Amino acid sequence: MDDTLISISPIVKAPNIPTQVARQIIDLIKSGGLKQGERLPSEQKMTRMLGISRISLREAMKLLEAKGYIESRDKRGKYVRTAEEEVKSPIEDLLSIDQNKIWELLCVRRILDSEAASIACTRATGAEKKALRALCTRAEQSGLARQVPIASEGGRLYAQFFDQLIESTHNTIFILLRKSIDTLLLGAFPFSRKKLSTVRGSAGQILEQLSAIADAVEKSDPESARAALIAHIEYLQKALKKAIDYPEPAPE
Repeated sequence: MDDTLISISPIVKAPNIPTQVARQIIDLIKSGGLKQGERLPSEQKMTRMLGISRISLREAMKLLEAKGYIESRDKRGKYVRTAEEEVKSPIEDLLSIDQNKIWELLCVRRILDSEAASIACTRATGAEKKALRALCTRAEQSGLARQVPIASEGGRLYAQFFDQLIESTHNTIFILLRKSIDTLLLGAFPFSRKKLSTVRGSAGQILEQLSAIADAVEKSDPESARAALIAHIEYLQKALKKAIDYPEPAPE
């Protein structure tokens, strides 16, 4: 590939250099500057282009792999992941057979996500706090809280919110741990969205809950963030139980 076609800017020295690098690569992928299946420049070229150390670059690559944007192919280098390479989770089929598994998944989320919210309060940068708020604002302005059944766009914004929350912990191991269950979470979204669409006002309630989490992170209040996250999970448990135990036709 022609490296001159990739617009990568040197990184300003800062404590979160790996995160800055990861963001540049993610922006390039989303804008089409890096195509699916395309090989990233070599480590030597990347460090020269970015003006950073190999250690910082490798941490950035770990973040990108943890978030599912790139993958290593033996000794051939790093490649942008393609849609076909994404692991297909059997969780949706499993939930259709054994709906009790959703409670196990929510139990894990209660532990991991509440701790992530707490950690993010002490480590999130100003830009990351704004990004969380921007996702809530985007959902509000799009009228997603009023859409019935719950729109797939709402599901995407929901996933992006929690991706941003986890990234804001600046803890690579934590990010990797959360990523290990991402296929389960993504597989459960269609099931949950369909069920929650039968619960009146659920989209609006969820948006309010995410806004409360963003508020706590903006105020650097770990206890409030943890409490807001747990309240969100408890609401999901209650709403999903209602939808499963007393099913009603999803509104048209």
